[in-house]
Order: sequence, then C-alpha cells, then structure tokens
Amino acid sequence: MINRALNVCSIERGARLTAALTCLSRTALGSLLLFGIAACDRPEQADEAAVSDAPVVTSPNDQRRYDLILLENGLEVVLVSDPTVEKSAAALSVGLGAASDPTDYPGMAHYLEHMLFMGSAQYPEPDGFMAFTAEHGGMSNAYTGLDITNYMMLVENDVFPGALDRFSSFFTDPLLDPTYIDKEKNAVNAEWSMRREQDFRIAYRLARKLLGDHPANRFQIGNLESLADKTEGGLHAATVAFFEQYYSANLMKASLISDRSITELRALAETYFADIPNKQTPKPEIKAPLNFAAVGSKRVRYVPKDDTRELRLDFIIDNNNDRYATKPSEYLSYILGSEMPGTPAVKLRELGWASALGVSADPSRYGNYGLFTLSVNLTPEGLAHREDITRMLLGYLAMLREKGVDDRYADEFGTALANRFRFLEKMDDFSYAHELTRAMQTYPAQFAISAPYRFTGFDKEAVEAVLAQLIPERLHVWEIDQQQTATESLYFYDGQYEVEELVLPDVSALRDGVATYDLSLPAENRLLPEQFTIAETSQHPEQVMATSDISVWLQGSEAFADLPRGYTQVYLNTPYRQQSVDAAVMLVLWTDLYNLAQTALINEAGIAGMGLNLALDEGLRLTLSGFTDKQPELLSTALAGLRVSPDEQSLQQAIDRLVRGLDNRKRELPVSQLGRVLSSLTRTGYYDEASVRKAVDEVTLNNFNGFVEALLDSALVRVYLFGNYDKAYAKQTVTTIREVLPAGRPIASPYTRGAVYAPVVGQTLMYNADLPVEDLGMMLLYAAPSPGVENEANGLVLGRHLRNRAFDTLRTEEQLGYAAGGLATAMQDHPWVGFYIQTPVKAPRAMLTRFEDFAQEYATMLEALTQEQFDNLKSGVLTQLTEPPTNLADEAGPYLADWSREQYDFSSRKQLIAAVQAVTIASIREYYQATVLTEDPSRILIQLRGQRWQDQPYASFDGANLIDSVESFHAIMPRQALHHKGSNR
Repeated sequence: MINRALNVCSIERGARLTAALTCLSRTALGSLLLFGIAACDRPEQADEAAVSDAPVVTSPNDQRRYDLILLENGLEVVLVSDPTVEKSAAALSVGLGAASDPTDYPGMAHYLEHMLFMGSAQYPEPDGFMAFTAEHGGMSNAYTGLDITNYMMLVENDVFPGALDRFSSFFTDPLLDPTYIDKEKNAVNAEWSMRREQDFRIAYRLARKLLGDHPANRFQIGNLESLADKTEGGLHAATVAFFEQYYSANLMKASLISDRSITELRALAETYFADIPNKQTPKPEIKAPLNFAAVGSKRVRYVPKDDTRELRLDFIIDNNNDRYATKPSEYLSYILGSEMPGTPAVKLRELGWASALGVSADPSRYGNYGLFTLSVNLTPEGLAHREDITRMLLGYLAMLREKGVDDRYADEFGTALANRFRFLEKMDDFSYAHELTRAMQTYPAQFAISAPYRFTGFDKEAVEAVLAQLIPERLHVWEIDQQQTATESLYFYDGQYEVEELVLPDVSALRDGVATYDLSLPAENRLLPEQFTIAETSQHPEQVMATSDISVWLQGSEAFADLPRGYTQVYLNTPYRQQSVDAAVMLVLWTDLYNLAQTALINEAGIAGMGLNLALDEGLRLTLSGFTDKQPELLSTALAGLRVSPDEQSLQQAIDRLVRGLDNRKRELPVSQLGRVLSSLTRTGYYDEASVRKAVDEVTLNNFNGFVEALLDSALVRVYLFGNYDKAYAKQTVTTIREVLPAGRPIASPYTRGAVYAPVVGQTLMYNADLPVEDLGMMLLYAAPSPGVENEANGLVLGRHLRNRAFDTLRTEEQLGYAAGGLATAMQDHPWVGFYIQTPVKAPRAMLTRFEDFAQEYATMLEALTQEQFDNLKSGVLTQLTEPPTNLADEAGPYLADWSREQYDFSSRKQLIAAVQAVTIASIREYYQATVLTEDPSRILIQLRGQRWQDQPYASFDGANLIDSVESFHAIMPRQALHHKGSNR
C-alpha cells in the first residue's frame, strides 16, 4: 500500500527520525497500540475523580515520576524523572506547520526548521548543536507537519543543562544568518529531490491537491523554486517575519526527561524555557470548510512508479479528535478491518481478489478534516474486479448503517487497550520526548500520555456520526496500478494521474452485493489474555533440552522480570538456502504464503497484545512475542500452519509478489539500497537477480510442496525462550513442535550459518549498478587491518566522530546530498569504516574523488580532537552499550545474537564494553591510519548510478576486482572462520 502515514518531513541531523504519527490506523488496533508509553486501564478509567487528581495520567507499570508545569510565559512543560536513564532528552513543539506557510513561500515552516539548527547569537557555530549532542553520546532532529513543527535532542545526563541552554536558544535568539540561506535552501531542495519520486509521497500530495482551496493543499517540503525570492527583502526577510509571528511560547509545548528530580527539572525548565517570548499569537487553526459538491465523489487514477496494485477508498471525515476517550473512528475501523470469517478482508482473499485489506482512521489528517481509509492490495485477478470490490465494501458500510453498530466489541476493544496500559513497556527517551510534545498539541496535557489508550466506553451517537460520513459524497476512490493510462502531471512531483467524477450503484444494488458475498459481522477475539502469572526462571541463559534435532534455550528477563511477556524464536535451520538459488526462492515464497495464510491469526494475536511472524533466514524463523497467557494456543496454531498448502492460484500470486518486489526495490532511495547491496555482496546465500528470476520461472506446485516436506523432515530446530516462561513451558513447546514435524525424522542437518567475506590486504571490491531513479548512491568502506573486538571498539568510538564530521562537511557545508555521512560497522568479526551519500549534484568519479579527499582531510580533524572531546565520545559509546533496555526485545537482542552465532558463553556485549573502555585517543588515530590511510587498504566501493548520471562513467580504482556476479564471487570469496563456544546446538 502506498498510503503510508505521512504528514511530516524529517531532517536527518546525526540520526534518522521515523516520524511517529498517531494515525490510529488498523490492522486490528494497529498504530493505536504503537504509541507504547502510557494509557488508562479500563478499570481505572471508571474512576474519573482519581484520574483528574493526577497531573499526568500514567500507566501503573510506569515507575517514573511526572509533573506538568505552566511557565509564566505560557509554555506548558511535562517533566519526567527517571533515575535509571543514562541519557537525558528534551523536545519542543510549535503548534503550526506547513498549513501556515506564506502564500509566496511554500515550504517556509520546513525551511525555518532547518535554519534554527544553524546557530544562535549565543552559540553561532552552524554545526555546533549537532556536534555537541553527538560528542556527548546523543543526537538531535526535527520534523515539520501540516500543523506542527517538532524539535528534539538527547545527551548524556551530566551535560543536560548545557544542551538545554543551546537548544532553547533556537527559540530565543536564532541567528537566521543570511549566509546560510542558499545552503539550507539547497538542503531542503535535496530533501525534496530525494523524495519526489516516492509513490506514497506523490499520492499524499495528490490527495491534498484534490481538496481545492483548503489550507491542507500546500506544497509542504519546499524547494529552490518555492523558496526563491519573491517579496521585498526576499526569503530572509520572510523567514524572520515568520519566526517573529509564530514562534511564541503560548504556541509551544515542551518535555524534559532525565535522571534528575522533579524539583531539579522544574528549575531547568524555568531557567532555559522561561525566556522564550510570549507574543500572544493566536493558535493557527484550519477551519476552512470543504465544498463536498466540488471536491467529493471522485475517482483518481494514478500510475505508480512501483509495480503496485491497490484499490483505495478514502472517505473525508470531520475531525473528531475531541472524542479521544470513546474513539468512534477507531472503534469503527476495528470492526471493518476484522479478519474474522465472513468479513470483507477474509472474503476478498477467498475470492482470490486481494492479498490484504487495511482499514485506518486518521481523524486530523487535514486539520479540521480527517481520513477514513479502506485499502485493498489487489491480486492480478482482483484488477478485473475493482468495481465488484468497491460495491462489496460500500455495501458492507450500508449494511452497518441500516443495522446500526452496537457495543458488542466494546469489551474486547477496551480490554486490549487496558492490557497494553497495565504492562506497558518503555520506548526510547528520544522518541518519547517528541511523542509527548506532539500529543500535547492534540490532547489536554493531562492526558497527553493516556489519550491514545483511553476508552471510557461505547458512544453509539459518535460512531454512527462517523458511519454517516462514509458515503459516496465524501469519497475518493483510488485506482493505482501501472495499467492506468493517466497522463496529467503533478507539479513538483514525478507522477501521472487523472481525476474523474465517481459514478456508483444505488443503495439497493449495494444491499444485493452484501447478500451475494454472504458477509457478516466479526466474531469475538479468542486470544485476549486472562491470567498474568509470573514464571520463576533463571535470568541466565540455560540450555534445557538438546536432542539430535531439537534444542531449547531458556532465559528469564532481568530488567522486566515482573512483566507477563515473553519473546520466542523457533528457528528451523537448514543448509538449503546456501546450496541453491532454487531453495532461496522457495523459502521466500514460503514466508509470504505463510504470513498471508495466517493473516487472521496475526490480526487476532495483535489485538490481544501478541506478535507473530515468519521470516527468512538460513531456513525459517518463527517469532512470537507479547503476553504469555495465550501464547501456547498461538504457538500451536502457528506451528500447525507451517505446512502451507497453496493452490495453483495462490502460488502464482505469491510468485507475482516476489517478481514485483524484485522490480520495486530498485526504485527505493539509493541510500536505502546500499546496505542491501553490501549484504548480498559479502554474505553467502544471496544470488544474482537473473538466477532468481530463472528459479522463479521453474517453480511448480509439486516441487514447492516437495520442498516444504523436505525441510520439515530435515531441519534442525532451535528454540530460544526469553522472558516469562519456565521449564514446564519449554517442555510443552517441544511437544507442540513435534506434533507438526514428520514422525520418525532422521538426524537433522548440522547447524548452518552463512559465510562472510574476509577482507584481503590491498584488495578492492567494486560493485556497480544502474537504477531507474535520479540520484547517485555511493558507499566507500575500508576494512580494519585485522578482525577482533579491539578494532571493533576503536571503530565504534571513531565512527561517532567520523559520522558527524562527514555529515557536517559533505551535507551541511558542501550540500552534496541530503543523506550523507560516515559510518562504522562490523561484518561478523571484521570491522569497517567509511562514507556514504545519496547525491543529486556529483557524478560517480567526482564523488569518489571527494570521498578520498575527505578521507585525508578527516585525518587532520582527528588530530585536532582534544582529550576532553575524545572522553565525551567514548563515554557516549559506553553509555549506549550499558544503558538499561527499554523493552523485552531490546534486552533479548544481544543474547539472541550470540545464540545465533554459537557464542554460548553469551559474553560478546561484555567483551565489547571492556574493549571500548580500553580505547584511547591514540588507538583510534592509529586505527584510522592503519585502516584508511594505509598504502594497501582493503576496500569496498558500491556505486548505484541513477538516471541523472547515466552518461557519466563509473568511478574505479586501479586493480579493483569488479564484481559482475555475486554468485561467482561467493564461489571464490575469502571467508571468515565460523567460531562457536560451548554446545554445538
């Protein structure tokens, strides 16, 4: 689906921000439950008096202390005291965004967001804030939406006051230096250029264009044309005026999260935020009404860049965020998106017309209006039935209107929220800080945390009011596929579309459609937990069973021992993927068919607070997570479905999805493709695209079914149970697994791991590929002179400095691309450092020359690094390695990594921490010299050449090994040794 939750533009400043919108979308409770911070337990929701006494309503599982204060300048600040954190976070949101852009300067709010990072009167260095946060183990970022601009930062605890001093100066005395006007215009332009070919951004822009004169119909991101001087004083004067008008304390919300006490945090807020001027600026509100006679009832034909097939019904609804306590839109989406038998989602799959139906409600997408969306991922057969599907969905809505919606789902809807609330896990504090300031712009501050979970009961009138708006007069029907013949262009975006009036059947025909497909309301959820018993389990990994074909490891949580949650991996390990491309293709098809077949189970489990997924590895990894009470039932049903039995149509549809995926991934952002290309180059088990396509062509139903049986008959089964489990559960798990495996299995295959490239001194690997997008993506990596944890530690500390120096030089100063920087990574035991970029302004040879020149320049920067700066960098790395986990998955991660690598002493994290502690400023300089500046470096150069540079030659190194086939290279590739410690299973 290309209708992703998008109404922000994020700017990368030392860390990538995935802007988390509360678009309360569904499958099941969907992203309603993603905002995993705090909420109202249903039993406690009844006690409104108790709730009203709390300054901020929080989860019983949240041991942090909170307060809410209003500064004299009108700025509301939420304070969070958490003695366990090793880093402090802050965020500040302004209650306006692109909808407030001046008519002459579309993109102004986003451009100003960039400019505020370019220095203040007190701290004039344009890269000073980013450098400060990075040097002190943190990061900073910002994003701009339609009606919000949000800034955030994270640093080590001891420098929090200094960071706040710098951060608050954004809003008291920013330089807005004319010197950086062109540079930041170029940065905004590069961001626009990088994203203008993405389907979901094009569709989002087109959807807003359909609103006519409504303020949501703005070019939001900005570019050189939209930000060109058009008024007296030009862009600079307009920027200053925009800041002076809107950046007022009464429009702002802030959050502080730290190990300090509430009293200390209150003092920090007063010291650093009280001087932000309150200009008594009225809050910008989007109030313009839509003329549905003009903007409603449209059919939109869009030709996507990616090979996608989607039918989407977008209903424009009135903003009902004020009904957050009863959630009428979300309650309705809960019903409509159900995967229970007899519902549209299931019926569409049974007919072979769709692989998925998604339902989402975003009540404030356009300010005073929102969207209620039904999105259908079509199969090839479904393309011919778009009208039938539209009639089915509209008929189902008509049936609900006629019969009425009652409270039969209120208990499970509310219970799902209440259970999440009762045992909520933390999110990382950087994200938490800006989620708080986002929510405070939407909800009363007291309920900023709890609003996404608050459900006080079924509101029939409100639900029926939403349902009454899901009518053709408010509908846009999107037909999205590459067979569309639309030719109209969208200004500033590379997309073709057509819009026409929508003609739909009458109500009686819709009623007939419901009867034809025998649709019904959903059944009730069976997997909601009923017991929250805590198991007694050792917090150290223990192998509790080992046979010739199954082994089980068990470990209790140390950080979350009192939570009734668990994380299970059932790994069916096999050498097949390593042996042939045919097996690799079969495994991809298997995971796709399984996850599609289990959609209803995955959906039901998700509502109940559990996760289920089957993923490709050296074989298959089945992962379960969440509340443990009903996990035995979930595991039993999930395992029973492993033996997928598709019919010919289902298999061909899976093949179609695989082939389209091969095509579509070439259209991803070049910078996003670099990592995947690197993995395929340096790890066995990956194959050339031509080989994959040939293997796909040879798949038959018989050989697929034979592959399934062969793997189940021979796979080595490895199980890791982390969290709220005990030995009795482990034993039962083995029994459940054996029930689905063939009886009398022979001895399983030995444990298989993919091999990883071992760099050779003086050898350069080079991989080139042309892409159907515009920009150039390039990565240049240098291998450490030897493998080992000591060099990995040097690389981690060095990388923290290199990343930001490269970003500042290549992106901020030289404007070579929006996504640019340095990196440090490790491939198995061997560390690497290097550079990456996506650039619209440099051809391959020029870009490689710039990378090489910067590699020399950086040596001077590294020599200028002071001992104090180094100590801060090192401290930041150590803090990141030693800080407490925020949730069960974070805690389990290092143990699962060691388990997968057969490091059964589970000491890799401890060894790395010890190695980082031993790093010195001299050792990272020596490491850089020996890795990058040596006369015989070991390198990897990846060039992904976009259409803009097709007439420009690739860059090259003398004597480089140009890899045309990853399969041929893997056959001769030097390989790192596969070590293991302890048990061989």
